[in-house]
Amino acid sequence: MALITQAEAARILGVKSPTIHSAVKAGRISYIKDDKGRKLIDGSTLLDEYSRNTQTRKNTAHRSTPQPRQVEEGKESVARMSRTVEYIPDYDESRARTEHLKAELLELDRKQKEGLLVPAADVQSKWLDIITLSRTKILGIPSKAKQRIPDLDATAMSALEDLIRETLEDLAAEGGEEV
Repeated sequence: MALITQAEAARILGVKSPTIHSAVKAGRISYIKDDKGRKLIDGSTLLDEYSRNTQTRKNTAHRSTPQPRQVEEGKESVARMSRTVEYIPDYDESRARTEHLKAELLELDRKQKEGLLVPAADVQSKWLDIITLSRTKILGIPSKAKQRIPDLDATAMSALEDLIRETLEDLAAEGGEEV
């Protein structure tokens, strides 16, 4: 068993010292206290233990939270865990996520300013205007037909209006099923 300090463990794993400190505190890495009270980590099992016990947000529901183990003079005791079972990321991970989300928001803002993105409410309003205008124009066909073809009788006009309304109702019914 090769005992190493938390700083050495951070270098081995390629993370910062506070990450190792929080992993030890949360119990994701077990440690042994030496006679001076320093927390030393078993270097031979560090990588396996850290990767096995460190969770990401994608699979927090699948793993149980490990209990931190502390060994003092041959006695093993379980340290107190926080009251939440939910995974809380360390500072570096949290900051990286925040920066990533900020970058995504800036990208969306840039695309909107370039005219590549428009608000959904604007699109919906414009389509509603187009559909309403189209419906009005289509419903006006029978009266225009009567003006241009004066020989149309009331029966023909009624049949024409019925066909148009039936067609509009069919279109409305098909549109309702897709939405």
